[in-house]
Amino acid sequence: MDIVLETLPEHLRAYFARVDLSAVNEIRLRVNAPVLVCANGRNMFLTPNGLADKVRRDTDVVYASRNELESILHKASGYSIYAVNEQLKMGFMTIRGGIRIGVVGEVVSENGITSTIKNIHALNIRIPRMVSGCSYPILPYIFGGTMPTSTLIIAPPGCGKTTMLRDIAYQISDKFYMLNTLIIDERGEIAATHMGECQLDVGAFTDVMTGCTKTFGFENGVRSMRPHVIITDEVATCADTEMIKTATHSGVRVIASVHAANIEEIRTKPNFRELVESAVFDRYVVLSGLGKIEGVYDRNLRLMAG
Repeated sequence: MDIVLETLPEHLRAYFARVDLSAVNEIRLRVNAPVLVCANGRNMFLTPNGLADKVRRDTDVVYASRNELESILHKASGYSIYAVNEQLKMGFMTIRGGIRIGVVGEVVSENGITSTIKNIHALNIRIPRMVSGCSYPILPYIFGGTMPTSTLIIAPPGCGKTTMLRDIAYQISDKFYMLNTLIIDERGEIAATHMGECQLDVGAFTDVMTGCTKTFGFENGVRSMRPHVIITDEVATCADTEMIKTATHSGVRVIASVHAANIEEIRTKPNFRELVESAVFDRYVVLSGLGKIEGVYDRNLRLMAG
């Protein structure tokens, strides 16, 4: 959390002196709008006296200015926006500790290709944390025999899918001794990677490929690292699902996540219909929160538990 405080302007940093930083998951800053802090899964206002669920007057909350947002971005980049522009074009940047800063503003494009983001309107500072054992409730459904089963974790945003994947990676190393696991981590979030080093413990037998597309990761990772298991986050495109299908047909187990509210959305998503029909995943786990199982389904989407 120290690295986050270092990037904040001095007056904002002073307000966080009254905040329990160990509970903070996100800090949202918008131009000329109240600063919101997500702590223990709850969104609250930042006030001069700490965090509050409700405030009586606008003057009771702390606001952020455009200059402050630009200052945060410059500090976080090491005063070289150019050096992180490849990440900015994708709407984020990752700093030491695996902390990801989501960036929203005016997207500059040339011939349909994004070249940068300017006139920053909002930042979302996300602090990754290791929640050891959070995957315990779902392990009995996906761990069996000598290998975990291919599993798709389904949940809306903010329900702990990435944190869950992180702990599953660790548990595979802990419970399946010397089983090779490859994390394909496009945005450096699962392992909280910074400068090629994992800031969080994803297991002694886990390799991490970050900063690449899932297509690149699957194509090259399977050939070069010979993984038994591949873990990846936020599957979305046709290319993603094709890579998963190819990997599982090659004998690799895949544990992935997807944004969806329930199992019915998976039935109707065009990119996933073929995966369901081909029984690529052996388990579908729907979460309503970190470690909270809404339902577990088999490869035919029949309810097993929940």
